[in-house]
Amino acid sequence: MIILCQCFRRIGRWHRTENRTLFWLLILTMFVFVGCSTEKVTEEPQVTPEIAKETVRNLELYNLEAPKGSKYEAIVTEFDLGKKEYLSKAGKIMPYNIRGIIGVPEGDGPFPLILITHGSHSNDDETKRFDTGFDYVVKDLAENGYIAVSMDMSKPYIWKYGDGDDAEKSIPIANDHIENLILANEGNNPGYGVDLKGKIDFDKIALAGHSRGGETIFDITDDQAKRGVRIKALLSIAPTALFEREMPDIDVAIIVSEYDGDVQLDGYNMYSMLNAKSKGLHFVTLLMKGNHNYFNRNIQENDSWRSRHKNLDDQLTREQQESFLTNYAVGFFNAVLLGKTDDFINANLPQPNKMYGFNVKTMYRTDKKIDLVDVTTTDDFKAEGGFVEATVDSWFFKLDKVLIDTVTSGIEPFNIRPLINVKWTDRNSRVNISPKVQDFSRHEALTLNMVIDSADELNKKDASQQFTVELKDAYGNLSRVVLPENMNALERTPGEMDYTPLGDMVLTFWSTASPVSCINLPLNEFKNLDFKHIESISLIFDKTDSGSIFIDSITLQ
Repeated sequence: MIILCQCFRRIGRWHRTENRTLFWLLILTMFVFVGCSTEKVTEEPQVTPEIAKETVRNLELYNLEAPKGSKYEAIVTEFDLGKKEYLSKAGKIMPYNIRGIIGVPEGDGPFPLILITHGSHSNDDETKRFDTGFDYVVKDLAENGYIAVSMDMSKPYIWKYGDGDDAEKSIPIANDHIENLILANEGNNPGYGVDLKGKIDFDKIALAGHSRGGETIFDITDDQAKRGVRIKALLSIAPTALFEREMPDIDVAIIVSEYDGDVQLDGYNMYSMLNAKSKGLHFVTLLMKGNHNYFNRNIQENDSWRSRHKNLDDQLTREQQESFLTNYAVGFFNAVLLGKTDDFINANLPQPNKMYGFNVKTMYRTDKKIDLVDVTTTDDFKAEGGFVEATVDSWFFKLDKVLIDTVTSGIEPFNIRPLINVKWTDRNSRVNISPKVQDFSRHEALTLNMVIDSADELNKKDASQQFTVELKDAYGNLSRVVLPENMNALERTPGEMDYTPLGDMVLTFWSTASPVSCINLPLNEFKNLDFKHIESISLIFDKTDSGSIFIDSITLQ
């Protein structure tokens, strides 16, 4: 460039004294040789086959720690705003009180609002309170900067006021609470026993519900949307999933307890409906060794004996489940209401093996999700030294082709789950997968949703599976991520082969449910690849001599 500038100065002097035509010919010749002396702009450097690389990275188990942040002094108190009545569609008059327990952080605010509803735990005794059983959640949320209200929803479940319409009758009670909180925020309702003027941020409202309440919060959300109040997030705790419904476009987290002896694992069916019918961030988390009732302090029964599990010696205590729930609630609401995504599951980190000190299995879905394979056929899968087969798990025994129960619903089309079964009996067997999308560059993670076939003796009883995931780009670069040992997502579900006579048939099945969970691989774990041109995904079974897995889906997130 210095030489070129000197030439221009000399030519300039010559130009003033000599023939102008020769001057411009010389200028044109110089631009041809030096490419106009400008830098060439390229989109990004491309990797060529001559410098193709191979990298291997060992993934570490990831444990999500409890949320950290400013703690508030909090006021927690009971309130009763008086009596009301509701005439149901069935013609029953239901009396109720607008009452509950409220937690308020000390400070100016405004603070996000969390409303909590309990489930159906007594159908004939009107004296029992279950809203106060979440006093510890109310207190913890308030200490973390949320106004929390646990609402008394007992009357909708009392049979003498009507049976089977509890969701309908919960809606007016929840609306009464919201309307009174709006008045209190305006300084017009002193009945809460604590000053709420200007303290509530009504742009950040979320609902939490347990058991039947974990399903009813969807009905409350729909009703509030019609009234112009937008609920931004839902936390559904050990919920029922009894009815097919339209799902709102909303962020939802679902907790399912492994030893739930009441509603079993219904939350997985809710998760399936959410993914099929709505947009938003959706999470489902299996709390391993947890039961149904220990989330509410006012329910005394240990329901785990009704679950399918026989050995319950390792069951979580009530105090442990309470600890998990409070941290999970704060982590989820921090992520979706305040943007503190590091407090919860997210695509930039592997799926947690433990959350807040407790073993979990998780699945999640973002709006950026893209399916990379069709699991109704083996067309996208090619085995080397192994075996692949397209199969089906179904709630209906006549359609069911697998021995384990991956948790399907009696509601169509959620009663059928297509799966790819992969088996291997030789170390270093592999399955090569051709993704339907090659451009990974706009995504954060590769997510494998799968489950171990606990009924197959190819999987060792007391060890998790372990294998390597390889990505190959169009230029021949290979990057491998070795999954860690003892990953909960790849462990065998404890149980045994069980049998049930049905007419002239005998149904054979694995005694405990084996829900699908995810292996989340942030793309930044794979090195030296052109993520715009990914040619193949391979599962390399180089860590165990044999195994059998079911693949539910492979996605980009």
